[in-house]
Amino acid sequence: MKKVLLALLLGISLAACEAPPDASARSAPLPQPSGWKAVLIAGDDHEPAFDNAVDAMAAKLASFGVPRASISVLKSSAYDDHGATLANIRRAFAELRPAPTEGCFVFVTSHGGEGRGLALVREGAFLSPAGLASLLNSSCGSRPTVVVASGCYAGTFTEGSVMPAANRVILAAARRDRPSFGCDAGLRYTVFDQCVLEGMERGITWLDLMDRARRCVTARERTMADRPSYPQLSIGAAATRLKVFMP
Repeated sequence: MKKVLLALLLGISLAACEAPPDASARSAPLPQPSGWKAVLIAGDDHEPAFDNAVDAMAAKLASFGVPRASISVLKSSAYDDHGATLANIRRAFAELRPAPTEGCFVFVTSHGGEGRGLALVREGAFLSPAGLASLLNSSCGSRPTVVVASGCYAGTFTEGSVMPAANRVILAAARRDRPSFGCDAGLRYTVFDQCVLEGMERGITWLDLMDRARRCVTARERTMADRPSYPQLSIGAAATRLKVFMP
């Protein structure tokens, strides 16, 4: 009986000395993806800037080696399967099917609604942070994921517990209470979209890209005499080392 008690006490003592699970292990740096699957969405067609941006982003991704078959482009100005509708967006995400070693890239550019997300004018609806998070959770899971949310008040995508995640990098055009600029028929892109496109260089980190974009936006806003939009960034603990489209 004494031996049994001694064994039980020893087991309890050893268990008490065991280190608790390492929380940092759950946020270990993600490996750089071997490839990318992308969804590019222009949610409004009242100005050509949004369509222009997704076309330019598709070309940029192709120049970085992302196969055209891995890029889904949806526009408010398009119809059939290529229109920027909720049904087509759900389908595009369902068809992503990234391999275990691949990452997801999402670019959404449109007008924004304060506290609502980014507009999908074809349906009079918004792609909200919660809606996008649900799509990412089901299609990309824990794979490395980069989201560029471009529009007024897009900072809502970088805040709270819905969109931010350890495996996600989120670049947003403006603080949650600030407009973003450049929705003008005379401009090819919005200010933030142009700055992101110009700053994208294969092999730099996403943090480096955001630093470039912020400096570019600030300079453009001063020239245009606009109030600061304060682009926002969220980088998950496991995504800090991820680089721009570099295997």
